[in-house]
Amino acid sequence: MFNIMKKHFNILGIIICLYIFLAFLPLPIGIGIGLDRSWQYAISRAALEKFVFGKDIIFTYGPLGYLIGGSVLDQNFYPILLFRLIAESITFCITITTIIIQKTKFHKFLLSTSIFFAYLLGLSIDYKIIFALIMILSWENIINKKNIRLWALGLGSISGLCLLTKFNIGVCTLGIIIIVILAKIFQDFKYKSNLSTSLFALSDAVIAALTSSFLLLNPHLVENFKQISLCIFLASVFGILFWLIKTQLLNNANRIDGKFYPIISFKNGFYIAYAFAILMINFYFSPLLTNYLKGSLEISSGYSSAMSIVGSYWELGFAIVGLVMVLLILIQLMREEFLGLGLALAFTLWMSFKHGYVRQDGHVHFFIQSLLIISSIAIIKLRNRFKLLKKITLIYLFSIISIYCLAPTYFGQPSVNMAFSIGQIFSPINVINKVSALLNPEKLRLNINNNSNLELSKVRLPDKVLQVLNNHAVDIIPWEISMVESNKLNWQPRPIFQSYSAYTKFLDSTNLSSISSKSPDYIIYNFTAIDNRHPFFDEPSTFSYIACNYKLSSELNELINTPALINLIVLQKRDRNICSSSIKTKELLLKWNQSTKLTDTSSLVRASIKFEYSLLGKIYKTIFRAPLVNINIDFKDASHSSFRIIPENSENGIIISHLPLNDNQAFSFFQGHLNQRVQSFKFSTSNPILYKPNIPLILDSYHILD
Repeated sequence: MFNIMKKHFNILGIIICLYIFLAFLPLPIGIGIGLDRSWQYAISRAALEKFVFGKDIIFTYGPLGYLIGGSVLDQNFYPILLFRLIAESITFCITITTIIIQKTKFHKFLLSTSIFFAYLLGLSIDYKIIFALIMILSWENIINKKNIRLWALGLGSISGLCLLTKFNIGVCTLGIIIIVILAKIFQDFKYKSNLSTSLFALSDAVIAALTSSFLLLNPHLVENFKQISLCIFLASVFGILFWLIKTQLLNNANRIDGKFYPIISFKNGFYIAYAFAILMINFYFSPLLTNYLKGSLEISSGYSSAMSIVGSYWELGFAIVGLVMVLLILIQLMREEFLGLGLALAFTLWMSFKHGYVRQDGHVHFFIQSLLIISSIAIIKLRNRFKLLKKITLIYLFSIISIYCLAPTYFGQPSVNMAFSIGQIFSPINVINKVSALLNPEKLRLNINNNSNLELSKVRLPDKVLQVLNNHAVDIIPWEISMVESNKLNWQPRPIFQSYSAYTKFLDSTNLSSISSKSPDYIIYNFTAIDNRHPFFDEPSTFSYIACNYKLSSELNELINTPALINLIVLQKRDRNICSSSIKTKELLLKWNQSTKLTDTSSLVRASIKFEYSLLGKIYKTIFRAPLVNINIDFKDASHSSFRIIPENSENGIIISHLPLNDNQAFSFFQGHLNQRVQSFKFSTSNPILYKPNIPLILDSYHILD
């Protein structure tokens, strides 16, 4: 009787798990309009067009990024659906397995509750992959001296593929693997055991990651396989050479060095040569991967200053309290023979904290989700003698769930309506619809396409515009890339294809190099920006090139409207650059809040501004975020405005002399009327101690020839 009941409970458990899996399963989405939905379309389109990521396109998503964050196009529906099913199934099974193997009911309850609320807060696939890896590493004796090299090869290969989906997944997964192996190396060195095996495992993980990422980074796969095959061939030749030396020379020699004799083998020769060859290809002969990593790193590093938003200090303080408590637990965990796991959890916690609180809005959910899961894993692994610390942390976790999941508002932000979300997610209709979609994927694809077409109709350009743009190379500024699909445009993008993302000098200069070497015939321009930036301040040197080399289209000399976008401006490539070489240069050294007058307002003036971080500022920015920098403008007409300025790219030279404030003034600017003249300006920041007190400034004046 007991066995029958147990069997029934097991079947019921499987049904419940399957229901939960289907309830949370994210199905592919179609093309939408707006800033985020446009880049989702752009990465799908770039992969389809076989653009090289890191060269033609620079973003934090790679050539496989469309699988987790892209929009559905006709050609990629089934790959996206299949990938999501596989990834969600694997991460869900790892999660359930981790819950089941816990030794106590309390531990099962704690882990399942934390994961459940993390899912309710919208745990994304990238964090699911990261936490699935951490959960595997938390299993008892999962990585030991017998299989550490196999695990390193397998996980390293997976992290290389993750790198090609999204930069932060690759960095985090490979970082976790390296941290765990380094901890193993430290312990082996400390106890003098298996040190060489752990060192080789570290090399295995890095080489595997380099190989898998290099193999799929270039869209021309045949070329990739040729280069990898060459590496294998050279390594084989070197391995055979080692074997010949051992068998033909050393075996016949009278003196054999006992230390080095076992090292000289085919396997070791192959390994050394392959490692050297793959490093040379990646960093010298075919640096596609290094370019991709450099571009993604530039965007990631620039994000913490360019996109920072300061939210409630109470909310930040609440997060720091939790951060400190969990770090205390992790320190104890590291002292208890869980050095690798503790460091991996701490690394992930810092990554999620920076991700969540640089832009302190809805992004904070990333940190809350991570804190719930990381705290639970740490508490489960920690011994019972730290009962007080565990109890305090559990109270804190209960507070998080109460505030972010159950409270009507939190820290001045509207809360997720959790009752409504649970009702929607777990409603039988939702689950039935997902089952129906999986059983009839073609119907799902048609529904997605219909929704996409409905959205795209909102950014359909008038026929007279399309007649002018017909088959001409077109770029779009600042971000509404969905117009490419809606209007079947011949898209010729800048590498950083959305203006607001050109956070650094390197990124802006890359865009300038691209647009000046292969200029599109037309640019569809919308005078808009985010976070109170002035549109002229995004990608400053690139926009300055546009201002001097493009004019209002002679055939479309009016503002263009679509159902969702108003007052678009169509710019046409000029025959020549109308800005002379700099006719006047003035160098200044300003203080914060020191006003500077512009004496020459008849010419176009660009300001190259170098904001330098103090030592404290560099540390603060690396760990957390950079404070906002504002430029306060006084205009000739006695009006005043304040705009956010980006410290990392302003040295490239922003247009400072004439700053339109609305669509009509921008339209007039491109007609050649230098209106809305600036009389004076000054810089301010909420925390000047994080910057150096002096601000070098160069003013360059350009006479307009036309």
